[in-house]
Amino acid sequence: MSINCRFALDEERHIIDAVNAANSGKAYYSQEGHEGDPEDDKHLRECILNMQLSKMIEKLIINLRPMQKLPWGEEYKPHNEESFAIFRAMLNTIKASHLNTFDPALSVQHKFDGKLKRQKKHTQDFTSLALFRDDVECLLRDLYGDFESEALDSVVLAVFRIVQQFARYVRPELWKEHDDAEKFDRNLFGIGLLEGEGISLSDSHRGLDAKADLFNRVREVNAHLSTVSEYTIEFAKLFAERWDCSKEYVDPRL
Repeated sequence: MSINCRFALDEERHIIDAVNAANSGKAYYSQEGHEGDPEDDKHLRECILNMQLSKMIEKLIINLRPMQKLPWGEEYKPHNEESFAIFRAMLNTIKASHLNTFDPALSVQHKFDGKLKRQKKHTQDFTSLALFRDDVECLLRDLYGDFESEALDSVVLAVFRIVQQFARYVRPELWKEHDDAEKFDRNLFGIGLLEGEGISLSDSHRGLDAKADLFNRVREVNAHLSTVSEYTIEFAKLFAERWDCSKEYVDPRL
């Protein structure tokens, strides 16, 4: 395998990734499903993208449907239609972007070390949706190359907006969690304010309302861990590390 040939197929047609072993052996490149497609790096890369992106969205939008039984008694989990719809929208956005024209050799020449450069400084940086966005960016930097790229930044933002707006209707608690985090950061700490803007009294009240809702969110998550996503559990953990959520939140306005 040459230095600019990242992906290959093994004897059982599983994709082997020469750069990131964590991707190897997990995606199957069937002859039937890819009839007529070349077995080159770009097509194999797309197969890895499909597989990993699907896992990520299922991790965020967990399937809460109850188990059902087939006529002969076998139990099964109904299809998670919400996560599949979001997955298709994200995948088509990435495939239609300039990012998809990148030579796979770039990901070899600019290998991603698994760590994003930006820090999680504010609450809006580690909500469930923000953590999901970071995982998507890590995936894209792994597959397309870790370097400054307007195309990559645009795709990450587009994917985030897609998931954010879908969540507003299919998982409103995820949308509200992020919205509260933005209000909390902006209206109490001035995060995201433009030059010359300030925090009014009504803004600070909205910030305090958001803070109270975030405290309630963390307590609700910790009381029902089996019904929330791994991203949400991580959000609750990170929030509790910054703010003491063990006690009932006391509104300073009271």
